[in-house]
Order: sequence, then C-alpha cells, then structure tokens
Amino acid sequence: MIPTRLRNALWKFFLIWAGVGLLAVTFRLSPASVGSLPLPGWLSSFVALCLRYGDFVSMILASAHVYFSAVDRLGLRQARRCAAIILVASGILETFGTLTGIPFGSYTYTDAFGPRIGGVLPVAIPLAWFTVVAGANLTLSQYWHGASRAPLAIATGAFALVFDYLMEPFAYAIREYWIWAGHVVPPQNYFSWFIFSAMMAWITPIHAAPSKKADPRPAITLAIMLGLFLAARISHGI
Repeated sequence: MIPTRLRNALWKFFLIWAGVGLLAVTFRLSPASVGSLPLPGWLSSFVALCLRYGDFVSMILASAHVYFSAVDRLGLRQARRCAAIILVASGILETFGTLTGIPFGSYTYTDAFGPRIGGVLPVAIPLAWFTVVAGANLTLSQYWHGASRAPLAIATGAFALVFDYLMEPFAYAIREYWIWAGHVVPPQNYFSWFIFSAMMAWITPIHAAPSKKADPRPAITLAIMLGLFLAARISHGI
C-alpha cells in the first residue's frame, strides 16, 4: 500500500490540480487557445499538454483518493473487491451501452477523455463510476448513522443521478467526451445511472459502519468535481 506521506502529497497535488482546473474552465482555456497567450513556446506547449490530458489526470487522482479512503475504512481486501466489482461491471455496462445504445441511449465516445480500451471505452469511464458510487456510499454511510445497506444503496443511486444530470452538459457539450445521437440526452440515461449505481452499491461489500474519525476526502473529491462542472457550465452559459 502507498505510504501515508506519499498519499498526503498526492492529496495536496490533487487539490492544486483541481484549483488550476477551476481557473482553466472559468476562463475557458483550451489547448487551442493557449497559443494566443504571451507565453514562451516551451511553456505554451506544456500548458496545452496539461489542458489536453488534465481531465484524465484529474479522474485518476479522484478515483485514487476514493480508493485510499475505502482501504482505510474497509480494509485492503474488501476495498480491492469493491473496486474490482465496480470497475469491471461499469466497464462492461458502458462498452455494451456504446455499442448497442442500451440502456443509456445512443452515444459514441471520443478521444477527449484520454486513452480508450480497444478504441471503444475510455479508461477514465470505469474510474468515474468507481469515484461516484464508492465515494457517495462512503460519505453517506459515514454521516447517515443507523442506515442499512438498502437505503444507502438507493441514496447512492439518487446521488449518481443528480451527479450525472449536472455533469452531462459539461461532458458532452463542453468537453465532448462523447456524442449523443441527435445531440439530446435521453431520459433513460439518468434513470440508468440511478438504477445501476444503486445496484453496484448494493452488490459490493462497500457497506461499513461509520469510522470513529470521519474521512472527508470522498465528499471533498465529489464536491470538487461538481464545482468544476458548474463553473464550466456558468462560464459557457449552459
């Protein structure tokens, strides 16, 4: 397992990276627009590279910190099982979805969200599912005292639905991670996020009693992501 000192350093880096990302989306910076800034050539190229892969790096960092929190809360073996189930299940679900249009609707992934597995599924997508499902469940079970697995799973699904509703305009209209047929998000996409997030929260061994010392990292991570979505939408008028 990663030493505590390194994990703390990665957490600080994530916060700094997110802060820079917030400035970038607020001022609508993109790899194409960097060339117009009064920067040396090498710095302009570096900034453009960071902007091009910034969201992918953010997703890796976000999922890593939720995983670290799961390890602290559940233990290494149980956290690994949770991560494996959510990553594999969401990967299969999203691959099937983009190839068939079921259950989310008809959409196609682009290369804007980092490398794709087999040219189809972006690596970041299963990481996003893990971050949302595990992060929400760890947060809810920490502060909702006495809640059993079923209501926590339903609440996790409800959070995922809201999360996706706020994320969609950012993801497809601003970043173009994927393209919806007809450029319209079908209603079943949101209901599918609710149903499958609740199911993943139900079948994984992520349910745990509150820890004596609450870990705020999952809640902060999700709040940062939502803040970036909203800042980008406001700056683009969406």
